[in-house]
Amino acid sequence: MVLVSVLALLQVAAPVQETPVTNPPPPESEQTGLVDSLVVKGTRGKARGPAQPELTLDASEIQATGASTIEDLVALLAPEITTGEPDAPPPIYLANGRRISGFSEISGLPSQAIERMDVLPPATALAYGYRPNQRVVNFVLRKRFRSAAVELEENATTADGRTAERFDGDVFRLAGDERTTVGLDWRQESALFEAERDIYRVPSATAPYGLVGNLAAVTFGAEIDPALSALAGGPVTVAAAPAGAWDGPVSLARFAAGAGDPELSGIIANRSLLPSLGQGNFKAAITRDLARQVSVTLSLDLEDAKRTSFLGLPATSVRLPAGSPFSPFTGDVTVYRYLDAPWSQLREQDNSKGQLALAANGYIGDWRWAVNGAYDRSDSQTVTGRGVDSSAWKTAIAALDPAVNPFGPVPRALLKANARDVAKARSRGAKAELVLNGDVAEIPAGRVSSTVKLGGEQVSQTSDAVRNGAPLRTVYERRTLTMQGDIDVPLASRSHAVLPVLGELTASVNAGYNLETFKDRLALGAGLNWSPDRLVQVNVSFNEEQSAPNASQIVDPVVLTPSVTVFDFATGSSVTVARLEGGNTGLENDRRRTLRAGVNVKPIGRDGGPTRLTVNANWVRTHIDDPISNFPQITPALEAAFPERFTRGADGHLTAIDSRPLNFDAIDREELRGGFNLTRFIGRPKKGAPKGTKPDLKNAGQVQLSLNYVLRLRDETTLRHGLPPLDLLNGASTSRRGQPREELNFRLNAFRQGVGVNLNGAWRGASTIDAGPSNGALRFDDQTTVNLSAFYEVPRDVKAGPASSWLAGARLTLAADNLFYSRPVVRDAKGMTPQAYQPDYLDPLGRTVKLTLRKSLIAL
Repeated sequence: MVLVSVLALLQVAAPVQETPVTNPPPPESEQTGLVDSLVVKGTRGKARGPAQPELTLDASEIQATGASTIEDLVALLAPEITTGEPDAPPPIYLANGRRISGFSEISGLPSQAIERMDVLPPATALAYGYRPNQRVVNFVLRKRFRSAAVELEENATTADGRTAERFDGDVFRLAGDERTTVGLDWRQESALFEAERDIYRVPSATAPYGLVGNLAAVTFGAEIDPALSALAGGPVTVAAAPAGAWDGPVSLARFAAGAGDPELSGIIANRSLLPSLGQGNFKAAITRDLARQVSVTLSLDLEDAKRTSFLGLPATSVRLPAGSPFSPFTGDVTVYRYLDAPWSQLREQDNSKGQLALAANGYIGDWRWAVNGAYDRSDSQTVTGRGVDSSAWKTAIAALDPAVNPFGPVPRALLKANARDVAKARSRGAKAELVLNGDVAEIPAGRVSSTVKLGGEQVSQTSDAVRNGAPLRTVYERRTLTMQGDIDVPLASRSHAVLPVLGELTASVNAGYNLETFKDRLALGAGLNWSPDRLVQVNVSFNEEQSAPNASQIVDPVVLTPSVTVFDFATGSSVTVARLEGGNTGLENDRRRTLRAGVNVKPIGRDGGPTRLTVNANWVRTHIDDPISNFPQITPALEAAFPERFTRGADGHLTAIDSRPLNFDAIDREELRGGFNLTRFIGRPKKGAPKGTKPDLKNAGQVQLSLNYVLRLRDETTLRHGLPPLDLLNGASTSRRGQPREELNFRLNAFRQGVGVNLNGAWRGASTIDAGPSNGALRFDDQTTVNLSAFYEVPRDVKAGPASSWLAGARLTLAADNLFYSRPVVRDAKGMTPQAYQPDYLDPLGRTVKLTLRKSLIAL
């Protein structure tokens, strides 16, 4: 705050370089400012930097999407506003061309408050002190706006099992550059169990358990009893205990009915595919002018969430002596059972986090400055049940106790709950940045502008875990001092009559240096922005930088999850394993080089006509050394490269995996992305309007069509130094579903007079994972997912008698995600779907239907 006050005083003392506009903005959001006696005409809220927006949506186009808030709008337009690169961070968000304290500051703002939305290329990020690997989304807000809104949402899957409810309330006020927003969000989601989906399990040596019990020989795989085989008409190595055995002894003939057909469904009623969730979120932000041209925002974001997962039933095996009153067999056998104690394998996760953030913007002379600061805190606790100690129960069975039925209910007195695993994490972080942007020189082609950033960050995280009764504590602290600079030099300019045949051409050079506690990081880059015509914009850039793992990847507490179904490529079968998750203190920084070239063309509608068309194409080549990856697919290549991450029994069956993040050796990617955005306004223009202008927006309708396509030209990963690279486009894989060569996203909107329909979806091309010469390959069919929503907003001048005030401004939305219930289809070399690749494992939700009612009071 001291720094902000000093800068505010400097601003008051400095010569006025820009006079704020107090009158309503002229058409097309143009405004006129007085700078040193010169009249300058520009676009209100325009983002800084030489690049022009790749995509612009005006207020009517935003309303046609049906999005209620900025958060909804960002989610709907994700394929159009992100770079689409696999590990790229989310876009940078601005308000009126200025840095904000964080996305949460504006996420709850109603879409009606947006006057214009600009999507700019990654190069624009440099002008705001960010690295050029994120697109920039600038929201230009109305100058006057007030609203209060309440939203209720009910969401359910069309298949049984999953329901969700949400309540959201927001109050927002905008007066010039001052704004206030307060929001409260609460959501509740029920757990989804395997039994509520078509989950099946196949018998294996690692998971032959049943709720009543399954029988096998003392040596698994051998014949249980010749007499049972005779009754069944063939050798029997595994058999399900009959349901009647739950109540007492049964004859050998009753066991014959389950010969070769073990009962495996006992766990599915007690294992969740998705956890239950209760989550509350409170947001508040206030923006005020402290002095002329000095704006300060203070925001608060608090969230608390609790998730409960059901990890199944504890599994055990017990040797049943031949002399037991419950055994009709001639020799000893083994009973494999799930014990009916679901309470012993619950996982409860409590997470709370908060952020207090500050953003300030102003001028010192003709230099614009921005100060951002934030304090973050997060606390989490995960408690995982580790089943029960059943040794007393086994002892009673071995002693031939007639009161203890090995197939019946297990007396609670004979079960002792094991000590639970507890993992706690505590994170604290503080950061501050000062960004200065302005002109440093005047040359014939225009003004040379520069951006300088100085920043500091401190992150501390502590994790405490108790696993198998053994405590483990990890402490991590990181301090970073950041320096970054960028300079933009105009090389040609039509407006300045310097090489006018080239149009507008600007070169930029940037560099950054991070001094860190463990290892310093350097970043370098250069780019060209060329606009040969208002119709075309071309961007070319090269960047080299290093990225550090985040604190969670390093120090997250270690958690063990039992009974996870995975596909073991080494054996070609699905197995149940224990999976270790958490942080890895041995992670290194990655180093990446990115070459990007893009072209954006606006062949139609750049002069405000009834049709707007924007076409773009981008080529990106990326090389990453020591990339940080979450533990990927379990393939023979991965096991050969990291054998220490796999645990196998003496029989070769996989029993456990360590899935904590790790560094690969290198990644090489090359891809081509392109698409278009088309808007057609339908209706008649106002009387007297010039020919070719947009129709009267109050009564006009419109149709929007957007399509984004990606073609991967190269995608190779080298797991460890000295190993050959894996070609992910030709059978190799580091992900569960493989890498398709092509993907497509689309959006179609139609809107008129309060009624709108939104159709959007994605197509994912087919892919293959090579399972080795002995097991063939897993083939993933291409998949198309379609989402449909329709909404109606009651006009604010509705005439409905006493109910008018309640109905005016109300919006009802009905939506169906995955409308056609598209499911991932996976087949092995035999044409079968492995257990671990069942559609309900890959996509538990399926089709969902959502009904939303939003009531808002708005004053423009």
